[in-house]
Amino acid sequence: MFMSKRTMRPIGRILLDGGFLSHPDLGFALEEQKRTNELLGQVLVRMGVLDSMDIKAVLSVQEHLDCAEDVVKTAAGVRRMLGELLVQAGHITNKQLEQALAEQKRSKEKLGEVLMRQGLLTGQQLEGVLDFQRNQDAGVSSPGPLRLGELLVSTGAISRGQLDYALQKQAGTLKKLGEVLVEQGYARPHQIKRGVRLQQMLLTAALVALLAACGSGAGAPEINTPASTSAAASSNAGQQQAYVNYLTVTLDEYGLVQPNFYYSTNNNSFWSIQADVAQNVWDPNFASVIRIDIPKAGDGELPGIGGKTYAIEDNPLYEKFPGSFLVFNGQRSTLKKVEQGTISFTPDTTAADKVNGAFDVVLVDHDSTTIPAPQYHLKGVFKFKMGTYGPSASTITAAAEQ
Repeated sequence: MFMSKRTMRPIGRILLDGGFLSHPDLGFALEEQKRTNELLGQVLVRMGVLDSMDIKAVLSVQEHLDCAEDVVKTAAGVRRMLGELLVQAGHITNKQLEQALAEQKRSKEKLGEVLMRQGLLTGQQLEGVLDFQRNQDAGVSSPGPLRLGELLVSTGAISRGQLDYALQKQAGTLKKLGEVLVEQGYARPHQIKRGVRLQQMLLTAALVALLAACGSGAGAPEINTPASTSAAASSNAGQQQAYVNYLTVTLDEYGLVQPNFYYSTNNNSFWSIQADVAQNVWDPNFASVIRIDIPKAGDGELPGIGGKTYAIEDNPLYEKFPGSFLVFNGQRSTLKKVEQGTISFTPDTTAADKVNGAFDVVLVDHDSTTIPAPQYHLKGVFKFKMGTYGPSASTITAAAEQ
C-alpha cells in the first residue's frame, strides 16, 4: 500500500474540484471573506452561491481527503472503469482515453500500463485509483462518508435512526436504498435525486484529491488564499474577464444540463440573459437552459430594477417581476414554467450597462405525466455586461490561467 503525506484539503479546493462553484464565484467569496473574516462556507451561503446543505456535505468529507489512504476508503457508488474514473476527475480527456484504448488494443497491454507509458499517469496514481475502484465494490457493509445514506444524514435530509431502519429493510432485497427511503416516507424523490448528484460531485472531488496526493506535481493546481487572490487578480487582466458575463446555478434539484455559452441581448425593446447549450457562439441550433427577459420602456430604457427584489408569482411582499423567467434544459418546451420564487438585482444594476443579481425559484414541470406536476428548486447568481456574449466564465478562467 502506498504512503502519502497528510495535508488538510482546503474547502475551496474541494468545492472547485467537485463542480460546486466556478472560479469567479470563489474569487468573489475569498475577497468577501478577507473583508468580513467569516468562514468561507458562511460567505458562500450568504452570497447565495451555495446552499447550507452543500457546505455540510463538503465539511463531512473534508477530513477524509487529507491523504491517499483515507481518500481510498471513501469510495462509493457504482463501480466505474479506470478510464471513466480518470475522465471524471478531469485527469485525462475523453480524446486521450480513446487514444489510450486504441493503443491498448494494438499492444495488448493493460490500460493503466498504456497510460503510464504515455506519461499520463504515475505508478502511484494508478495504484491509488485501482484501490479506489476496488473499494467501490465493498457495498453497504463498508460504510463511508460518501455512501448515499451517510450523505443524507450529514445534510439533515434523514436521521441516523431512519437510515439504520432503511438499511435493515433493504437487506436481502434488490431495492436501492433511495427506493426504500421513499417507500418508508423518510425522504422525497427529489431529495434522493439531489443526494445522488451530491454524491457524484463529492466523488469527483475525492478522485482529484487522490490523484493529487499520489502524483508528482499532477492534479489540479492549489487555489489562492484570500490575500494572494487579490494580488493575482490585479496582475492578471485576462482572469478579470471571468468576473463578468456568467450565470451560475448554485442549487439545482432539476438536473439542468451544463451550458457552454452565455449571451446578453440589449436592444430597443428588451434586455435578455441566457445560458445556452451550443457548439460555439455562432451555432444556430443552440438550446437555452435558462433565459431571463425584461421588456424595456417606450424610451428604450430598462425599468428601475436596481436594488429591488421581485416575486415571480403574485405576492403581497414583493412587486411582481416585470419580465419572464424560462427554463428549457436544452429542450424547446414551454411547459416547464418558473411559477414561484424571487429574483433580485443589485443596486448598481444598469449602471455602466451592468445587470447583476440572484434568483431563488421553483420550476414546475408540466411536461411530466405525474399528477401533481413535479416541482424543483433552483437558485443561482448572474453578473452580466449588457449586449455581450461568449464562452462560459469557467472556460475563460481556464484559458487565462494557462
